[in-house]
Amino acid sequence: MKRSTANALAPLEFILRVATGLILLVLVGQFLLALSGGQATGEDGAVCVDSPVDAMTATHGQRLTKVQSLRSGNMLNPGVEATATTVRLCDSSPSGWQQIWADLSRWSPLAYALGFLFGTWRVTRTAHRQGLFSPDTALGTLRLGLYVLLGAVAMWLTEMWADNQLMLSMAHTHTTGTWLFYFHGSWPILFAGFGLLTVGRLMAQSVAMQREIDATV
Repeated sequence: MKRSTANALAPLEFILRVATGLILLVLVGQFLLALSGGQATGEDGAVCVDSPVDAMTATHGQRLTKVQSLRSGNMLNPGVEATATTVRLCDSSPSGWQQIWADLSRWSPLAYALGFLFGTWRVTRTAHRQGLFSPDTALGTLRLGLYVLLGAVAMWLTEMWADNQLMLSMAHTHTTGTWLFYFHGSWPILFAGFGLLTVGRLMAQSVAMQREIDATV
């Protein structure tokens, strides 16, 4: 039983090790960069944020004067125009709050990924100890699915709030509800979360069915 469980989980454990190694490399690189006096936020310590132009459009139609249609000589075909819909705002002398907002936006995806890897590791460990179709493994899978969904929402809201605060600290706008422009969801994450919930429910039902079969034999 243990051998078949190990074989079934081998692909998942492989990608788990690879992802954990990559994240550790990122953390080590950031740590070495900090020791060397470098900045991970931007060039020369600048804090930057990518902002939709519409988020900085005032209610009276006022737009950024430096954001115009892009005409790049012979790079575009005749009759074709390129217009910037997103601009990159950078502050070369950021305040303490701007640093905090930038760190929240940058590190929240990594924190979410670390939580997912930890939850996946716990599920695989439980499966090794108690079997793939055990009550604890099914419960762990359900909890992992909930984390994927709720954690993703928390990550998106954190990024949305932090990026919006950075934009408001660098640009003047009279547009209300600018935070809505910074909400970016992900269909694959939603499908993955609901998929894990479905798998967990199926595993729980299979456990109940197995108990009924064992009771009748």
